[in-house]
Amino acid sequence: MLFEGQYRNAKAKGECPNTKAAVLIDGKSAGSIFYLCQIEKCDVHNRVTRYQPTPQEQAQRKKEALAERVEKLSRVRILEAIRKKLPDALSQPDLEMVALDYFRRLGHDNHRRLSKLYAWEEKKSKTSWGAQTVDYEKIAAAAVQAMKTADLNRFLVVCALVSDLYCPGYNPRQSLVKTSNLAQAASRYKVDTAKVATNVRAELSKTKNKANDKRQPTKKSKTVFLLNFGVFSS
Repeated sequence: MLFEGQYRNAKAKGECPNTKAAVLIDGKSAGSIFYLCQIEKCDVHNRVTRYQPTPQEQAQRKKEALAERVEKLSRVRILEAIRKKLPDALSQPDLEMVALDYFRRLGHDNHRRLSKLYAWEEKKSKTSWGAQTVDYEKIAAAAVQAMKTADLNRFLVVCALVSDLYCPGYNPRQSLVKTSNLAQAASRYKVDTAKVATNVRAELSKTKNKANDKRQPTKKSKTVFLLNFGVFSS
């Protein structure tokens, strides 16, 4: 890793024999590739002035770089130590952690789908900017903490399946893909997807017919009165 002042920018590849490609890792142009030269007495780039860090700045940069390496490697070592101690069956706190972490990664639309599926009460709360919104993560946290181990196992499976409820906007009538998690799970649990679709179609058609009947105007009945002196109708 190089810092500003430890190299000179080159305009293009091959500008000098010592030109090398590098990747910028900080700032607005992070990820972009550029070329540099590190040779102090380069015949091409020696005429270009550059900032020279003071000994104190160099010492501070080395200190910061060491602290960064220590932090990153320590986290890796901690994860390795935990991985070696994980039991065959996860504990309740581990299951809750996994379930909530999975839930957070599903996105807002799937949060709403899961909330409706589990019939969670969607209380609105005030945000820091004054708006009213539903904090699905807070609602899920309370629900997950109240679940038993068996319910948590089922919740994790449902989280893996809920994304397949989405129908693409470009073709909302597209059939469920056979390789999707939802279709494969239906196959494992012997759920007849064709029969489910048939029942849904019949249910929706029946509801539509009822709605049409309610919208039709009622015919005014005709009443006939028979009197001794004639017939009157209204």
